[in-house]
Amino acid sequence: MSAPHPVRRVAGLATTAVLFALLALTPAMPVSALDQAANTIRVTDNQTVEKDFPPLASAEPLPGLPSPAPRLNTPDRCRQATYCDTIPLEVVLPPTLKPSDEFFVSVALEWKTQALPATAYTKPQQLNDLDLYVWDDPQTDMPIQQSSTDAQPEQLRLFRPTKSKYSIVVFNYLGANTGYKLRVTYKPEKIVPPFESLAPDFNPVATPPVPSAPPVDESQPPAVLPIDTSGQAETPTTAPAPPPEAKPAPLTPVVVNPDPDFTNFADDAFDQQLAAPTTDVLTEKQVKAVGPPKPASTSSLVFWLAIVPLLLVAAAGFWLSRKGSAVLKMR
Repeated sequence: MSAPHPVRRVAGLATTAVLFALLALTPAMPVSALDQAANTIRVTDNQTVEKDFPPLASAEPLPGLPSPAPRLNTPDRCRQATYCDTIPLEVVLPPTLKPSDEFFVSVALEWKTQALPATAYTKPQQLNDLDLYVWDDPQTDMPIQQSSTDAQPEQLRLFRPTKSKYSIVVFNYLGANTGYKLRVTYKPEKIVPPFESLAPDFNPVATPPVPSAPPVDESQPPAVLPIDTSGQAETPTTAPAPPPEAKPAPLTPVVVNPDPDFTNFADDAFDQQLAAPTTDVLTEKQVKAVGPPKPASTSSLVFWLAIVPLLLVAAAGFWLSRKGSAVLKMR
């Protein structure tokens, strides 16, 4: 067999490259959630409807997005996402409904979850947290009611929803979900107006109550009852005299003799003893301390000037007589 022509080889490679490029540019199909159109909830006057739903496959991919980011909980987006469901809600109005009739449609969302225990710095936190939204059908810019707390269950109330068609969005905000239940109740209920305190002029005057006992006749003086003294103990009219106060014995005076240290001289001598000295004691002591030295004795002069030099000469001569020959030999 002959080798393929180079032109055909180049054409085949180009065709393969174009096919791979088309496959790469083809957009991937999103993984859609379960179609909940068959689970439409219809509720009418004085009726409660409950439905169980399967688990949500995933949780919100980007929790806590800032407000400029696109909303992830709209009915249109949740029909194709796996982290939320869109359940149609139909409110069937009774034919006898009047414009003045007031009613509420309550929606409650329940699910099974566990909670982490509270600590000193945090409160209990659920491992799976779902949020509840109700939108108009067709979809508007914002939900008409929502309950997006960390409580269980999530609940909201719609006052007089007369548009008939709405969309319930169940949003898996956090954790793995094992299924949930929706409870919708239609209940006629009057709105109680707030209490208003009226001015005193509009309050009716209170009438006094009918007396239950006849009035007391005070024209007659009250009867004087005798004083009962049977329980009183007899006490003396006068108190006994206090005992006489004991007086201490008088003290014997002690004779004080004069001090013999001050009786041996006259008053003038006593004043002289107490007076300050007339001479400067410090100057007198310094003069005595710095006075001329005492002359040396004859014995000390003879010892230091005669005996000590003779001893030194004798010691030197003895040393030379002993060590002199050795010193001369070394030289």
